[in-house]
This record gives sequence, structure tokens and C-alpha cells, in this order.
Amino acid sequence: MTTATKMPAGNLPVILTSFIGRRSEIADVKQALAQSRLVTLVGPGGVGKTRLAVHTAEEVRRAFSDGAWFVDLSPLQDEDLLVSAVARALRLQSRSRAWGPAALARHLADLELLVVLDNCEHVRDACAVLVDALLRACPSLRVLATSRQGLEIPGEHLVAVPPLPTPATEGPLSPRSIERYDAVALFTERAQAVASGFRVSDENHQAVAALCQRLDGIPLALELAAARLRVLSPQQILERLEEHSDLLRSGNAVAPERHRSMHSLIAWSYDLCSAEERMLWARLGVFPGTFDLEAVEQVCAGDEVPRELVLDLLSGLVDKSILLTAPGADAMRYRMPETIRAFGREQLAAAGQEKELRRRHRDHFANIYGANLPWFGPRQRELLSWMRLERDNYRAALTFCLEETGEPVASAVHMVGAIAAETMVRGFLSEGRHWMHRVLELVDEPTSERALLLWVDGWHALNQGDIDGGEPRLEAGRDLAERLGDAGNAAVATVFLGMCAMMRGDVEGAFRLYGDAFARMRREYEPLGFVMAATRLGFASFLLGDADRAVELCEEAIAESDAHGEKWHKAEALADLSTILWRLGETSRARELAADGLRIQRDFDNAVGTAQFLEILAWIAAAEHQHPRAARLLGSADGVWHAIDASLFPQLLGYREETETTVRRALGARAFETDYRVGLQAPHLDNVAFALDEPEESAAPTDSSAVGVLTRREREIADLVASGLSNRDIAANLVISRRTAEGHVDHILGKLGFTSRVQIAAWVAENRPSDQSRS
Repeated sequence: MTTATKMPAGNLPVILTSFIGRRSEIADVKQALAQSRLVTLVGPGGVGKTRLAVHTAEEVRRAFSDGAWFVDLSPLQDEDLLVSAVARALRLQSRSRAWGPAALARHLADLELLVVLDNCEHVRDACAVLVDALLRACPSLRVLATSRQGLEIPGEHLVAVPPLPTPATEGPLSPRSIERYDAVALFTERAQAVASGFRVSDENHQAVAALCQRLDGIPLALELAAARLRVLSPQQILERLEEHSDLLRSGNAVAPERHRSMHSLIAWSYDLCSAEERMLWARLGVFPGTFDLEAVEQVCAGDEVPRELVLDLLSGLVDKSILLTAPGADAMRYRMPETIRAFGREQLAAAGQEKELRRRHRDHFANIYGANLPWFGPRQRELLSWMRLERDNYRAALTFCLEETGEPVASAVHMVGAIAAETMVRGFLSEGRHWMHRVLELVDEPTSERALLLWVDGWHALNQGDIDGGEPRLEAGRDLAERLGDAGNAAVATVFLGMCAMMRGDVEGAFRLYGDAFARMRREYEPLGFVMAATRLGFASFLLGDADRAVELCEEAIAESDAHGEKWHKAEALADLSTILWRLGETSRARELAADGLRIQRDFDNAVGTAQFLEILAWIAAAEHQHPRAARLLGSADGVWHAIDASLFPQLLGYREETETTVRRALGARAFETDYRVGLQAPHLDNVAFALDEPEESAAPTDSSAVGVLTRREREIADLVASGLSNRDIAANLVISRRTAEGHVDHILGKLGFTSRVQIAAWVAENRPSDQSRS
């Protein structure tokens, strides 16, 4: 989220298979959400907690003006990254030094949203602390959690998720009598997906009933069994389960029967796989999240899993519902349900191969870019896109490096460099520093790698406003690089030391440091250090009165960036040059360059850069006497600054204050506040589109007939009344109390001057948009 008040509609995952049954459970969860701000769905693995949570969230999402958001915690291995994981899922960025529960709560304090925390059990204590802090600070937030046990915090409402109802096998049965049971309906639908001619018949209905009961109505177990109907009949599946009944007595003897039954079904499914499929299943357990074919071939192939068979083996596991598929940007990706993945990991450990597979996993992700991370050049977007997909794998691989003694230090450096590239650009600075500090403890030799990590860590700190924390790191990185004769790392560290001086208001000190770095890069050229030094020396020159030199240096940095296909650092040079040209009165060219920079920052999804360009375009608009435009752009920029706990550099605050004073005087206080609030409250992407003179896409037009008559919530309730829903049904639909629903209906009647619900329905029909009327 990069605005103070508006978020996208949410990120609930798209479920490709139909949702079967659970009517009473859905009603229970809706009622619980209306009564409690924390509802936790509890039950064993495979019982369908996630599906129920997502389906219910989808049904109630319109009750939350800022959306329903899904956070999958199953790949998370380090509870210290819980807040970061939630922030990423909610598309939040923050420059806060303390990116913990309190900082997250500040972002969400004024929002009305539902957060689904899925798979909380392995980080339950951390989840409890976070949720408790959020609920105390965010009055319009509700949390729907799934876990094998409750979070045990005040106000929690537990909803036990039972297995699907199954037919009793005693007494007379018929196809029709068993089809009304949800377990049978689920089994039948999933069976028809693999065997299109399957149906419950006189010949198989008793076996189907017995099979559903034998599997305790657990959805995951039913889906695994149904996947076997391509080659086995229900009776054959049942017979083979009976042959494995001893598995129900293995393991934890005091575990509930359905836990052991689930294990039995997974074990039986495992045994039915070919030897190669079983080995691949076990090896895939090292992937904590999603993965692609190339990763499987690199990590899992070899010995019992020939590389040339990997694709066929993956297809076989997909057919058997062991693997799920999800489309990626360029290639299909795969993932395992957590219960199945855990079983595979157990088999891998039992075979004594877990450490070796984790090492292969580490090597694959460490070697994707090797020592040549595309920090500078045309492959930056490629790196960021890759990291967005593979973040969980990089976290797991880096954790292995840090936890296992004797692992190559270079692997940790490569991976933390890739992680840092994303955390820096995307604004997840606390996570970047978390990993940097851990790796720096490992990399204690005086090497160029350590020098690089020191300045990257210092860079993260500066972007959080932590000069005291960043400056010592930068000095240590510069001094080490100079001792090693590493001109590039020495120059970059020196540039950031200049930023420390600039942030303290010491422009002359910054100028000297920037000049030192630039002179070094003139002698010993390295493109990253050259562009960074030229850009910052240019702006410092301008502040000290040398405008011609400033323009020359910034243009040189832009030309050098273009020569290397560089975008990220080019955007920084565009920001400085457009500001300088605006001050020199060249507003047309300044506007063109600022728009180019804003497009780059939009592509990178960088909040700080976006806010900076919105500011610059506001200043330019004011200079061109487009005062309403300037007011909205100022509001747009403030929305971002507030959301990420950041602000302009001190040297630029005067430009902002000067512009706001000019625009307020031109428009008058009331008109200024009106335009300013449009920018402050509009969706972020609409604000960027407005700044670039592009169509605003996400803001739907409001029905003019309702303006000034009904609020958005009242119009929504009026639509439900027109649909024939009772007050009780409206309350359940919108996750509010029945009394609240009744109050809304009374207000609607009063506002419209009506006395009956029929009149409300007629009013809705008359004022419905024409395209809806035709449908």
C-alpha cells in the first residue's frame, strides 16, 4: 500500500476448483466475524480450513471498504520476519526503523479490512503478539486465522472446522441417498475431473460411501483418493486402504483417529507412486513455497530421479493431486499442500538425504546470478521479478547457509545481495537489514564481499533515516575497500557518506565527499559508482550555486545510464535534473523528465521515488499556474509519505513549503483543501495516472442519483433490500450485527421519505445504472 487511506480491493487467491458444501460452517464464520474481531478456524491438516477461510472472505469482502487480504504463512521459517511477510502481502512499504507490530498497526489504523492469516500454527506465538497489537490499535480491522490450535488471545472466537459429513454405512443405502452428503459430492466432482464418465451408481455406491467414511470426510484425503480413479475403482481404493490399516497404529498412538487416518491416506498415496515419483515427492519437500521446472531439474534430478524423466514425473504428481499448479509470469509454477510437503520432508529425512537436498537447493539459488548480480544495467527488473517469485526459496536457502557450519560464505553473500536488491527497491528495509546483519556475522574476513555488505547495510539504514546506525557501517565499508584497492566499493560507500552529511544539512561536506568519489571514478571507472557520484555531485553543485555544472553532471549520469540500459539510478538523476531545471525556469523540459522518472519508479513499485516525482510534478504545475493540479499532486505525494513513514530531504522541504504557500494563496484555503484531499484519498495508481495525464482506471464512477442522498454503505444495503434480503440476512452478508443492519434500513427509509421496504426496492430499480437495467 502506498497511500494513506486507500488500498486495492485485496489479494484473495483464485480457487480453480468448486467449493462444496460447508453452508452451516460459512454461516458460523460470518456470524463469528460479526461478533468478534478475531476468528480462528481450527482443525487438523487437510480438513479444509484454508478453503473455508478464502471462500468466506470472498463472500464478505464487500463489507470491508479496504479489501480482504490473504497472507500465506506456511513458507515462513523465521518468526522474526512475520511482520514483513504480512506487510508484503498487504503491499505495504515502510522506511520505519522499527518495522514491528506497532509500525504495522500505524499503517492499518484507519483502514477497514479483513486479513486472512493462513497456517499460523508454526509461528503461533508471534502471530498472537502481532494480532493482539493490531486489534488494539486498528478498530476497523478483523482477522480470520487458520491454525491447528487457537492463538489464545483475548477476544478470540474459535470455530472448529469438522470433516465433511459422510453417509453412515449401516442400513440401506442407494446412490441417491448418499449423494446428498458433502463428502460424496466432493469425491464425485474431483473424480469426474480425472475420469469424466464417473458417477455414483448401483454398482459402486456402497464402496463410495465406505470410502468417504473410511477417510473421515477429510477433503484433502478425498481429493487424493479421487485422483486414483483413473486407474482404480472405488472398491479397489477401499481394499488397498484396508491393507494399510496398520499405518493407523503407527507414529503417535494418542493422536486423534482422523490425524492418523490422514497420514494413512498420504502414506498409501505415496506407496502407490512409482519409485521415481516417491523420490521426487520427497525431494520437493525442500521447496517452502512455489517453484518451477528448472529449479526441480537442478535441485531434484540425479540418481533415482533421471533428469529426462523430471517433467513426466511432475505431471504424474499433478495428476495424483500431490502437486498443485499455478501460472507464473513466463512458466508454470508448482506447489505442494503443506500436509503433503511435510510428509515428503519426513521421507527425505528418513532416507538421510535432507541436508544434501537443502545444499543443492542452496546452490541453485545462489548460482542463478552468481557473483554478477545485476545491480546496474538492463537486468534489474529481471532480478526484482525473479525475487518476487522466489523470495521464500531465497529465505530458506540463506537460512541453511546461516545455520549449517562450514557452508561456503560466497553463497550467503550472493543470496543476501539478491534479497537486498529487492528490499531496497521495494521498501522492505527492516527485512534487508535483518539478513544483512546475520550474514555480516558470518563474513568476518577483510574481503571485498564484506566491504560491499557494509555499504549495502548502511544504505538500508540511511533510507530509514538512521544516520547514526548507517554512518559507521559506511565508514567501515569505505575504509576496508580502500585497504583492498577496491575502487568501486570505496566510491559507493563514499557517496553514501556524502548523503549522511546532506541529511544533516552539511551541503559543503557532502559536496567534498561526492567530489572525492567522482574523482576516484574518473580515474578508476566503475559504472555504478560513476553514475551515483555524478548525480549527487550535480545536485550538491546546484545547491552551492553552480547550476551549469549541476546540469552537466546530471546529464552525464543519465547518458551513462542509457549507455548501460540502466533505469533505477537513471531515475535518481532524472529527479535531480528535473528539480534543477524547474528552479531555472525550464518547466517544459523539467516536466518531461519528471514524467519519465515517475514511469520508471512505477515500474519498480518504489514508493519513495514515486512520492518524490509526485512532489516535483506538483512544483512544476504550480510554476505553470495549474494550481488545482498542483494541489492534488501535493496530496498524492503526502499520501505516500505518510504511508511509508518518510519525507523529503531537508534541502527539498523548502521547495515543498514554497509551492504549498503559492497554491493555497492562488486557490484559497477551501478550494486547496478540496483538491488536496482528492489526491490524499484517491487510489495510488489513479494518482500516478493523473500525474502522467493517463486515464484513471481504478476509481469507479459513483451513481449520481445516490450522491447526497445515501452513503456508499447505505446504497449497498439498499441494493440488498431490493434483492429481498431480510435484516438478518443483510447482517450476515455484510458481517455486521442485526441491530446495525436494522439501523441502516431505518436511516434509508428516513432519508428517502419512505415507509416500506417495497419503496426502497422501487427506488433502487429506478436509479440503477442503465447497463445494469438492461442485464
